[in-house]
Amino acid sequence: MSAPVGPIMQQLATLPARSRQGLSNLRQRLFQQGEKPKKEGQFLRTSLNVHRPVWITASGGVYTSLAAVYLATRYLKRIR
Repeated sequence: MSAPVGPIMQQLATLPARSRQGLSNLRQRLFQQGEKPKKEGQFLRTSLNVHRPVWITASGGVYTSLAAVYLATRYLKRIR
């Protein structure tokens, strides 16, 4: 059982055109003149504001863990 070769060849024929289009889009994004849209910056600010409690909680957890490790190593030195 062999697969039909016709559709595969058609897809291979359209590949160079699609890759040229993709490269054109990439070139436009990389070398775009002007500023970025304001929506991206606004989204980032909004996201950080929404997740502020998570960052505060995580920072407190890291601080507590590091303090516990420091105290444990300090007291383990006295055991010797």
